[in-house]
Amino acid sequence: MAMNTAEQLDDYYDNTVLQANPEPLKQPGQAVAPVPASVPSKISVSKFEIVVAVSCVIMTLFMALSLVTTKNQVISAQHQLQNVNSQITKVNSQNDSNKQVIDELTGSTHLQQVAQKSGLSINSDIRNVNK
Repeated sequence: MAMNTAEQLDDYYDNTVLQANPEPLKQPGQAVAPVPASVPSKISVSKFEIVVAVSCVIMTLFMALSLVTTKNQVISAQHQLQNVNSQITKVNSQNDSNKQVIDELTGSTHLQQVAQKSGLSINSDIRNVNK
């Protein structure tokens, strides 16, 4: 009989797999010995690697400390800025209040009242000149 190509490939595959991976024949009373696990060997670390690791740890700690210090300085500067801004606001409000008082005292009605109390009179040709 003639074999088709699929049957020939099946026969070829079965023959090559069996030859490449032959199964050991087990006898009924024979026990299979466990394969011992490989013991991990100790990895040696060079002095250079130790120095690099220690320097990285020290640099990380230094950077963390400098970050905290810088953060505290920024917070302190912001607090001082807030205090200065509040003082500026107070001085500006006092200046506005003083300007209002000056305008009231230099007004024509106030000047006429002061002149009348002193027994003087004011001409209507008064002009205020400001810088």
